[in-house]
Amino acid sequence: MRALVYTAPRQVALEDRPRPVPAFGESEIAITAAGICGSDISGFLGHSRRRVPPLVLGHELVGKTPDGRRIIANPLMSCGRCAACLGGAQNLCPNWRLLGLDRTEGCYQEFVSIPDAQLYEIPGDLEDSRAVAVEPLANIVHLFRIAAPLPFFRMGIVGAGTMGALALLTAVRLGVREILVEDVSEVRLNTARRMGATLAANVATEEGRNAAARFAGPGLDLVLDASGSGPARQAAFDLCRPGGLVMLLGMGQERSEIDFVTSIRKEHRVAMSFAYTPADFERSLKLVASGEIDLAPWTVEMPLEAGQKAFDVMTTDPGATLKMVLRVRH
Repeated sequence: MRALVYTAPRQVALEDRPRPVPAFGESEIAITAAGICGSDISGFLGHSRRRVPPLVLGHELVGKTPDGRRIIANPLMSCGRCAACLGGAQNLCPNWRLLGLDRTEGCYQEFVSIPDAQLYEIPGDLEDSRAVAVEPLANIVHLFRIAAPLPFFRMGIVGAGTMGALALLTAVRLGVREILVEDVSEVRLNTARRMGATLAANVATEEGRNAAARFAGPGLDLVLDASGSGPARQAAFDLCRPGGLVMLLGMGQERSEIDFVTSIRKEHRVAMSFAYTPADFERSLKLVASGEIDLAPWTVEMPLEAGQKAFDVMTTDPGATLKMVLRVRH
C-alpha cells in the first residue's frame, strides 16, 4: 500500500508498505482523507522527540470500515483499566498511545488498523474536509470544559493558527462577547476578524501591541496560549488579569522562561490542557456534524503524493490555510 513516510527532518517520501494486520478487536480502515496537525508539523520539522524517522505520521482521519461505513477515529488510545481511565480522564492514562507517535504508525497511508471502540460513524453529508476537524476541535472542547469559565468573561487568544481559530469559533459559539486575538500574521488576523474576534492585533508592530494593551486594560479573565512559543506563553500571562486564568495548550517549545514573580503577585491561576476524553470527542463530532463549527472555508486539499509540498506549504507559507488535508482515496 502507499504510505507517506517521515524519513528525515523536513522530508517525507511516498513508499510501498505492507498492509496492516488487524489484531483482535480491531478493524482495518481504508483511509480516504487525513489532516495535517500542528503536532505533525512539529514532528516533520524534527522538533518532536517522540516522532523519530522512519515513521508514518498523522492522526486526523476519515475512512471506511470493511463493510463500507464512513467513520472518523479517536486516535488517542488508552488502557481503559488504570485510575485515570476509570475516572474518565483517559487522556491522562500513563499508557496512552496516539497514531503517528512513537512506534504507532499513523494515517498518512492507505490502510490502518484501529480498535473498534475508537471508531465513530459519521453522517453521509459530512464531507471529509469538515470531518477531519473533529479531532483538533476535541482539544478545544476539553479545554473549555476544564477551564469552566464564568459567564460574560473576557478572553484572549495568543496564536491564530488552527487551534487558536477553533478556540475563537468555539468562544463565539459560547457567547463570549469580547475576544482578543494576537498573532504576527496579518493574513491569519484577517481570518480571525472574519470569524468574530473583537480585536485581532498584529503584535509584530508597536501599533498592534498598544491596541492589544488598551483592549486588555487591567487584564482578561481567561487567556489561552495556542502557540507554545516562549513569547506567546509570556504574552498570555501578561494579558491575564489579577486572579485570572491562563490556559496553556500550545506545544511549540518544550521549555520557555516565564516571569513567574509577577504572576505570583497577580495570583494567576494556571491550567494546562492536553488532548481530550472520549466524551469531549463525541461533543466535538456533534458540533462539526451540525455545522456549528466549520473550518472548511480555510481548508486546502492535496493528494497524498503531494505530501512533501503540503508540509512545505504549512511550515513556510500557509497563508489563509488553517487546515491541510491529504486526499488518500476518493
